[in-house]
Amino acid sequence: MNRLVIATIAFLSFVPLAAAEMPHRSHMMQDQVVLNLTTEGWVKTDTARVSVYVELVQQEEAADALKTRIDGSLQSLATDVDWRITSSRQQLDQTGLNRWYVSAEARIPEAALAGLQDRAKEASSPGYKVTISNVDFTPSLAEFEQLRGDLRAQVYQQALDEVARLNKVMPGADYHVRKVDFVQLYPVQAMDATPRTMMMKAGAAESASGSQGGAELLVSVKQSMSAQVVLGRADMPAPKQE
Repeated sequence: MNRLVIATIAFLSFVPLAAAEMPHRSHMMQDQVVLNLTTEGWVKTDTARVSVYVELVQQEEAADALKTRIDGSLQSLATDVDWRITSSRQQLDQTGLNRWYVSAEARIPEAALAGLQDRAKEASSPGYKVTISNVDFTPSLAEFEQLRGDLRAQVYQQALDEVARLNKVMPGADYHVRKVDFVQLYPVQAMDATPRTMMMKAGAAESASGSQGGAELLVSVKQSMSAQVVLGRADMPAPKQE
């Protein structure tokens, strides 16, 4: 019987304490505003990623001499660009000759694409063939990252605008940005549809790749960035990280 009385008293003592905490928790919930903000932009490029394939038969040249010749051929295609060798292999053919197969690539300004195929033919000779294997007008990673940085800055500004709007409606509330959680990027690729631009860029691709290759268009790529933003009062504790 005594244990029952003690347990009842302890329970009744706990109820007012819990009830006293409930309004505080409700107040905290009401002092938090959660928003989903989205912005978008377009990344464009005026360079193309050009892939080159070199096939040659090694005569009496040393490996260093072959490398020097390949580097010179690449520079004859486009100067002041960063050519990189992406693959290299060699094998003996049926006649016992040592054949080399080398792939290289670089991002080349659009203005330097005209006549690219002709320059590849000029760099070729019997037993040494230079081929333009691909011309890709997709923007570079650095250009994508530049756009994403700009989009994040736009989301931050949107969040600050919401804070100013909320504090104007509720004077003295002193709301500020407590958390910005970027959710996801949604890339959507679309061609630059301006007729004159399409004609100019299709012509550049055809000149670079040769009339037998399929002409490509420089493309613009749309990126949408979303973020969940939490606005809170200055006296609120920061939201817990999950």
